[in-house]
Parts: sequence; structure tokens; C-alpha cells
Amino acid sequence: MYNLKNTELVWRGLTLSNFASSKVKIIQKGNSFNTVSGIFGETMSFPNTQRYWNIISTFLPNSSSYKILEEDALYRTTGTLIVRDLNTGSCDIFSDCFVNLLENKQDDKDRTVVWFATKRNSK
Repeated sequence: MYNLKNTELVWRGLTLSNFASSKVKIIQKGNSFNTVSGIFGETMSFPNTQRYWNIISTFLPNSSSYKILEEDALYRTTGTLIVRDLNTGSCDIFSDCFVNLLENKQDDKDRTVVWFATKRNSK
């Protein structure tokens, strides 16, 4: 059976721990390619330089990893975020990435962290 929580996050060389309800969620904003049509109906595809990714995870409020992420968000520290899927052995590397948003929930059960990345697997 496929286990959604069987993933590993490595931020700037540090393996993160003490996750809350959702361990990781990756959202791509913008298409991978833009299609341009010519005056005779011909089309060409170009890589979309405006696309980016949001990587979202939740941590327990007393997590030591969350405290490091709070500091990195304060100083806008950039780095590399590696997401490893331990079920399949696949790996995504997000470079030029920073902690974009920290959200506190009202009930204090978890804290949401959102990374912003412009490159995925060097593309």
C-alpha cells in the first residue's frame, strides 16, 4: 500500500522532523510551456519562465525544525529543498527556494510552512 506520509524533506542539508497532519504538498503555478501561434496558424512552444512551485508542509508547534524555519523566514534565507518519496525512491530538488509563508492555526495543533521555488530539478 502506498503511504503518503512516507516522504522525507531536507532543507539546506537538514532533515526536517516533527511533522503534523500533512507532511508535504507540491503545487505548480503556471504552465510548463507557453504556446505561441503565428499568423499562418503555426504554433511553437517555449518554456514558461513565469512558473514556480509552492511546497507546503505542516509541523508541530514545538518542533525544532519549525524553529529553524521561522528564523530562515525572518532572514529570507535561500537554499535547496529536497523532497524524497521513500515509497518509489524518486527525488525532487527545488533550488533557489525560500520560506515564503508561516501560518499559525487557531487551535495550535500545527504550523503551516510554504516554500517558494523557481527551479525544480534544475529546470
